[in-house]
Amino acid sequence: MNIVIVGRPNVGKSSLFNRLLGKKRSLVLDTPGVTRDRIVEPVEWWVRAKQYHINLIDTGGLGHEFFKKEIQTQVNTALEEATIVYFVMDIRAGLTRDDKDVFHELRRSGLKDKTPVIAVLNKADHDRLDDEVSQFYELGLEHLIPISAEHGLGIEDLKDLTIDLLEKSPEFEDLTEIIEEEENEEEIDEDLELVDLDESEVLEESEEAEEAQEKRAPRIASIAIVGQPNVGKSTMLNAICGEERAIVSPIAGTTVDSIDTKINWNGKDFIFVDTAGIRRKNKTEQGIEVLSVVQTRKALERASLAILMIDAEKGVYDQDEKIAGMIEEAGCSVILVLNKWDTQVNNDDFSQKLAEEQLRKQIRFLGWAPLVFTTAKDGVGLDRLYRLIQGVLQQRTLKLTTKDVTEFIRSEVEIQNPDNAKFYMVQQTSRNPPTFIAHVSDPRKIHFSTVRHLIKTIRERWGYQGTPIRFNLVKAKNSREK
Repeated sequence: MNIVIVGRPNVGKSSLFNRLLGKKRSLVLDTPGVTRDRIVEPVEWWVRAKQYHINLIDTGGLGHEFFKKEIQTQVNTALEEATIVYFVMDIRAGLTRDDKDVFHELRRSGLKDKTPVIAVLNKADHDRLDDEVSQFYELGLEHLIPISAEHGLGIEDLKDLTIDLLEKSPEFEDLTEIIEEEENEEEIDEDLELVDLDESEVLEESEEAEEAQEKRAPRIASIAIVGQPNVGKSTMLNAICGEERAIVSPIAGTTVDSIDTKINWNGKDFIFVDTAGIRRKNKTEQGIEVLSVVQTRKALERASLAILMIDAEKGVYDQDEKIAGMIEEAGCSVILVLNKWDTQVNNDDFSQKLAEEQLRKQIRFLGWAPLVFTTAKDGVGLDRLYRLIQGVLQQRTLKLTTKDVTEFIRSEVEIQNPDNAKFYMVQQTSRNPPTFIAHVSDPRKIHFSTVRHLIKTIRERWGYQGTPIRFNLVKAKNSREK
């Protein structure tokens, strides 16, 4: 069931979207035109002791002078899929000419006759509303609900009316569900000769905590598309979707919010997140751009994989390195994409080998990240990108037993361990990202080059392609050294 939120700019559509979603998902700012692409989020509502699965769709303000045609296209696409439409207006501003224009557009499209439309009168923050509400009856809409998205007033009435209308729709299905949590226990491989009782308990607790974390994690992998402005992020999303899912424009900063899109690609479901381009800090304007960077960081925090797009025509900049640092800090797996490669095919002095050498030199700390050359607008390189995504996500979920990783690390430290520190046990405590804890005699005796060597050998032995590895050192409880 799809609920589409429409209206002119600055009437509170995104505030209502966030309120109904129960979290701050869409950017909210007093500047008109902040929302441009359509934002789709699934939500579970409990209404009258029943659970309903709803898709909420936030859209750009109709009638805004910037990206007018593109926003209209996005809204039209959303309306074609609508089960119910929330037509949001500002009750304090009254019924404006722009509101009437939006309504007439809805009526001309024939939507009003086939899809229920609820007039949502936002910013109703006081009780004396009779005079304000009455003027909106001019539109001839049957359902008018005064609310305050900011303060949560009238939201439950809006949900009740929505469910009543949904149940009358011919496509309605009872979405009540009884949620049963299944307990899946994994076998814990303990080597009692390697660990004492206290450390066995640490192992059990850490793996139980990881199991609980994985149960809460979404089953569909989230993939964030990040990079500087105008490197082709939205074009890449559209190429993967096979439709104009995001607005594409040569104007830098076209995408200002993170756009989640569920895509079935070659028979497998993914959630792709198109993010705003991140410029250098001294070029970032206050307001929308700052909030956009925050949204991008949030997208990386909830993503399993990031696609870092770099413009092949412009080359690698320091800003690309900083964005790569954001990805590594968030613990995301990453695939490097050198986009717009078609601009270099006739450049005899610039081969893929040379381009990769320059990129690897600039972003040394992502030496383990795979690289793919693409031309997103023509769909070139998408097959290889898909195979890499599959491989990276699969290797990210690899879980090593404590016995295997401990025996392997013990054999490796004999090669590079100048201060002869003793390794008692190594356990993998997490998969997102892969995290290992080594219980050692004295962490101060282990040089960072030893840790770097161990991470390298773990990759050579087990893979973890495109995924950062965390390797932490703690003093073992059974160490006899003071």
